[in-house]
Parts: sequence; C-alpha cells; structure tokens
Amino acid sequence: MGLSRGERALGFTSDVMVFDAHPFGYEHDIEIGLAGVSDRRGWARRFAAVARAALRYDVIHYEYGYTIAQRLHRDRLQTELPLMKRLGKTIISQWHGDDARPPSANPWGFQEPEYLAYMEAVQGPRRELMLRGSERTFFVNPDLRQWLPGGSFRPYASVDVQAIEPVPSPAGEGDEVTVIHAPSHRGIKGTEFVEKAVSDLRGEGLKVKLDLIEGLSHADAMRRFAAADLAVDQLHIGWYGGFALEVMALGKPVICHIEESEPEDNPFGDALPIVRATPDTVKEAIRGLATDRERRLALGRASREFAVAHHDPAVVAREVLDGLVPIPADL
Repeated sequence: MGLSRGERALGFTSDVMVFDAHPFGYEHDIEIGLAGVSDRRGWARRFAAVARAALRYDVIHYEYGYTIAQRLHRDRLQTELPLMKRLGKTIISQWHGDDARPPSANPWGFQEPEYLAYMEAVQGPRRELMLRGSERTFFVNPDLRQWLPGGSFRPYASVDVQAIEPVPSPAGEGDEVTVIHAPSHRGIKGTEFVEKAVSDLRGEGLKVKLDLIEGLSHADAMRRFAAADLAVDQLHIGWYGGFALEVMALGKPVICHIEESEPEDNPFGDALPIVRATPDTVKEAIRGLATDRERRLALGRASREFAVAHHDPAVVAREVLDGLVPIPADL
C-alpha cells in the first residue's frame, strides 16, 4: 500500500488490487473477492479484474510472482501476462522472499510435502515468466538476487514512514523493558530462540518481558509496537522485514540477523542501525539494549532517521519508475 501511495504522491493514479482482504486488516483499493465462492465464479471475477486492469492502467506491478489470473494447467503456467504485453502495458515484478527463494534455501520455513510439491511445480515457471515479461524486476531481500538475474534491490516501501509518530522507548531506568516480536512464521523468525533468551534473562533477574504478537489486526499490532522498548525481528534469513521497518519508524531499536558475507548482502553497509544477532547471540543482544536506556534511545533515533531516509514510499516509487514512464510531478 505504501508504494502505491508514494506513486500517488508523484502524480500517478495508483491502486492496490488484492484477491481478498487480508485477515490483519491491511488497506487496499480493489478486492477481487475469491474467498467462499465457487471456482467458476472466482475465475469470472479474475477475468473481470484483468479487463479492468487492462482498460484502466498503463503500468501493471505484480507482486510475489502472482498475476491476476494464473493457474498451472497440464504442467504449463497460464496467465494474463502475455495479453498485457500485447496491449502495450509496462510490467514490473517485485519479489519478497520465499516467493522466489527455493524451499531448500530456507529450511526453517514451510516444509510440508504438499507445499514442497506445489513450489517445485510453480516457482521456477513463475520466476521465468516474470523475468521474461517484466521491464523491471525488483526484490526487497538482497539474497534473492541469486534467483532473479537482472533484478535490482529496492528497500521496503510498505508503510508511510512519515505518517508514523515516533514513540521512543518508554521504559525508564530500573523499569521493566518490553521486547516485541511479531512472527509471521515462528520457524523462519527463530521465535523459540527469542522466547528462550528472554526467559533466561528473566531467570537471571533482569527486568525484561516478551510481548509476542500473533493474529492481531495491523492497527492493534501497531499499538502494541508503540508500547514496546525494543524489537527482535528474525534470526535466520539474513535481512529485516516490514515489521522491523514499522518498529524503526516508531523510533525503537531492532535486533535482527543480517547476512554480510558479501558486500551485496547488505546494500546499506554500516549505515544500517540494526543490532546484529543470531540464535546464539540474541540473548546478549537483548541484554545489551535492555540494560542501557541511552543506547536504546540513541539507536531508536538512528532507526527513525534511517527509515525516513531510505524507506520513504515516494522516494522508492521514483526509483522504481524513473526512466520507465514519465513522472507526472516532474512535468
């Protein structure tokens, strides 16, 4: 949603289309409405959405390797993408993580046999289709470059950072410190290590508690984020996500595993104000922040400044579209 609003700030008409409303209440503009309808009616709605997109928009920005009407039929991936190309549409594709990353590269993620069989059937064809059909391909996790040749890294633009009021760490000296953790998938995020780290620290007498956020609406989750003192994002994959961005925008420090074996692993280098940690070091990372209020506040300020500088949706939208289509705000 943030990127779309950044495009609007540049003078574009830009809308977010989704298959169904997200259970966490994320905003959107157009809902196709596939949940609870028959397959036949669902495809009729998909085709109507394709027609609407073809008539109304000049640029189609696909996410996660999905198109509006996509299916695997007789081992062949069928989509509306060739039609959009024939109609002269500019195509952009954007990837986020396990949509492009093979399951073998994420052993902490979904490993159910049905999921693995499905991904084996569709993931490669999706990548090939979108790479072949897109004028530009972007990814928000740097490691995805190895599966998306010719693609480029772009920072998250999922939220309007400027619209989020910073709320620095509320705990004073001697107060209990709240650690926030909001796993979309416990295995991928390393939740068991976060829980153990906080439990061990509490057992040592440190005044710290864990606020584990799961299943809440986005609005309710943001209120809980604002009440926290620091956050732990993920401890396996090697890059931070949208949760970390929201917490940084609130002016709070974030702990996360950042892969830095090669320069391309971390496009921001030392400017990234995230406290690095792994499952083996997360306990001490939490301790270091929980016992040093001035450091929490300083890192919180740096995190907010970083989010504003690098994750502004209008700035990212310009980077995505510049040289591809005229920018209305520049005309």
